[in-house]
Amino acid sequence: MARTVSHTELMRRKREREENEREDSDAHRPSKKVATAQRAGTVQVELLKSGKAPGPILVSHPGLNYPSKISFQPYQHKDTSSVLLQSSAHPRLDYTAQEETDGSADSLLKDYVGVYDPGTGKLQVVEVQRVTLRSTLRSEMEELNEQKAKVAAAALTNTAKRHALAAEFGSKRSKKAIAAMAENAISRGRAADPSAAPKNEAVASAVLQNMSDTTAAMPTKEQLASSVDTSKPRPVPNLAAEHPADVYTTDAIIGKELMSLIPVKDWVDAAQAGTGVNVHSRFVASRMLKFAKAKDVQKLKVLRFVLLCINFNSALGTRGKGPKRIPHQDQLQDKMGDDVPGPVIAELRRKFASENNDMTRWHVDNLMTHVLAAALIVENYEMDTKELRDDLAIDTKEIKQYFHELGCRVAKPNEGDRTRLKIASNEAAQHSIAKLRLPLQFPKIGMGQRARKF
Repeated sequence: MARTVSHTELMRRKREREENEREDSDAHRPSKKVATAQRAGTVQVELLKSGKAPGPILVSHPGLNYPSKISFQPYQHKDTSSVLLQSSAHPRLDYTAQEETDGSADSLLKDYVGVYDPGTGKLQVVEVQRVTLRSTLRSEMEELNEQKAKVAAAALTNTAKRHALAAEFGSKRSKKAIAAMAENAISRGRAADPSAAPKNEAVASAVLQNMSDTTAAMPTKEQLASSVDTSKPRPVPNLAAEHPADVYTTDAIIGKELMSLIPVKDWVDAAQAGTGVNVHSRFVASRMLKFAKAKDVQKLKVLRFVLLCINFNSALGTRGKGPKRIPHQDQLQDKMGDDVPGPVIAELRRKFASENNDMTRWHVDNLMTHVLAAALIVENYEMDTKELRDDLAIDTKEIKQYFHELGCRVAKPNEGDRTRLKIASNEAAQHSIAKLRLPLQFPKIGMGQRARKF
């Protein structure tokens, strides 16, 4: 006969079963406790100063995947705390990690790492350096290293370089001074002293032998002129070009990476909608609508590059007689415009600024010549200089010099130019016509005169 179990009896059995299970779990529970729970009170924080050897390093690699087992070789500048990590373990890539001081908010932050000792209750904190990892294709680096090795092999000492330049381009006075130095190096000593004659002959023989070894690798006049020419702040011209369009290409002036980042869709959309676009450049404003309606994307990008450089130049701050100062990232973004992407501004900074994010006279001249070379592409290599001169806030003499450095011919507008450009006769003195024609005409270094530092 089946037995009926009451509800109270079922609840009692359930409680007993749960108590038995709880006792079994307590029996298997470890007797050890967390160390931090055994100590109460305040925590002592100690800030450690990093010594000469680099301490912990925080590496960020935005948009870059790299092997997790790769090893880096650390380098540290002897006068500063900056570090550099380099690795060539990859078969085709070189990895370099270094601090980036671009003035952005992230570059001004400091990172710390702490180690807590529960036994003493002390937390030791040390500052860590933040570096950004970049990769470079090794074939390009090998070509650059080979080129540097060739230049270093052909290079002379600074004194020999100055003497060589003075011998070719110097005045009579400088040539005479160099000859006197050579003569004094040979004939130094007392000629009347017979015991000094062997010494003088040995000195003369050594000096002549040294001069012979030095002058054997001395560059020619053409090589010196070419070296001076390539060091000028301007785009690299194609001297073998057979057409003006091949002298300065968009790759040489702007670069493929920056060219792909420059936006122009907003200009095309505004032209199709019939709405205006406010720009702080008369040169750009008078040409934007024509190219936007024709959907000439190539020239629109070059025109946008001209505008970016004009705004970048206007954003530079002054620092007395020293180099111009580039504003911080947020301030530069405001002056360049909200419609300009951040990567475009960063690429402009890398292209034209120095390693210290300053704009010396050389860097400013380099920026100006790139703007004018891009404007020549927009204007089919013949243009009036007035609008661009006003946009860049420079005088007529400076803009003429920049065009001359690009190999252009600059002259006053003739009657045909005045008719084509609708220039009144009383305003012709304020205009100049720059033309890029072959063969190129670069400024020549005057013999016996000090050339203007450009």
